Amino acid sequence: MSRKARLLVRLTIVSVLVGSLVLTKIPAAPNLYINSLIREINKRVLVWYGYSRGMEALSGGRFVVLFRDGQKREAEMILAAAEGFYPALAEQFGLEIRGPVPVLLYDDRESLNKSFGWPADADTMGVYWAGSIRVLSPDAWIDPAERDYYRVFAELGPMPHEIAHLFVDHLSMGNCPRWFNEGVAQYQEYRLTGFHFGEAGRFPLDRAFSPAELAGFNTLEDQHLAYHQSFSIVAFLVETYGWPAVVSVLKKLGRGATLEEGLNEALGIDLITLDGEWKRWVKHGQE
Repeated sequence: MSRKARLLVRLTIVSVLVGSLVLTKIPAAPNLYINSLIREINKRVLVWYGYSRGMEALSGGRFVVLFRDGQKREAEMILAAAEGFYPALAEQFGLEIRGPVPVLLYDDRESLNKSFGWPADADTMGVYWAGSIRVLSPDAWIDPAERDYYRVFAELGPMPHEIAHLFVDHLSMGNCPRWFNEGVAQYQEYRLTGFHFGEAGRFPLDRAFSPAELAGFNTLEDQHLAYHQSFSIVAFLVETYGWPAVVSVLKKLGRGATLEEGLNEALGIDLITLDGEWKRWVKHGQE
């Protein structure tokens, strides 16, 4: 094991010990602090994982991309996209992320999905988890001969979406329902690139999931529809209450509030009211 790898292992152990001591002093909402601890540990472990397998690293101001020999061009493009999208997202969320965020590059979709125990054919290009981002090599889905290779990756790739998840995680301290998290990430991705799963105001209301069903986002069979609905609801919130109101809800979640409580404290509405207002907004846009 290299000197750098040994140092990372020691840092991880120290983080666990220090975090454990901190948690004993903070009895309120311990899960929020546990999430932060896991995030910091995972960042160090992922960097150690990369170095221990002989991967190379490319560092920028905010991100470090870990990649295998022969992937430098893709790593440079991923780093440029990450560093390029970061400032606009930091401004939107009003937050600066401390320390480099590790980004691990995977050769193919199968190996990326395997790292999370997902089916090999799952349609995945990027995943945010616990302070780190894992990305499918652009060469796996973009023709290397494509003249606008970088533009295609920047507009259709996963970086703005996954970095938005990074900010949501930090702001909410991991206390954010999956559907709301995905809605916020999609909204920021749409704002920056124009990409969306479906127009926000063109949602098929006869197929809408109830608030209770959205709470089980991961188990919903029609994921495309679920993503479309979450994006539509967040777009409605931004148009009606403003983006700062959405950030305020995320901050409430970061202090231990439920989504219902966060909506009530920040906007004066509950989930049922939100559902009704959103449906009226969609109907009005379709008239």
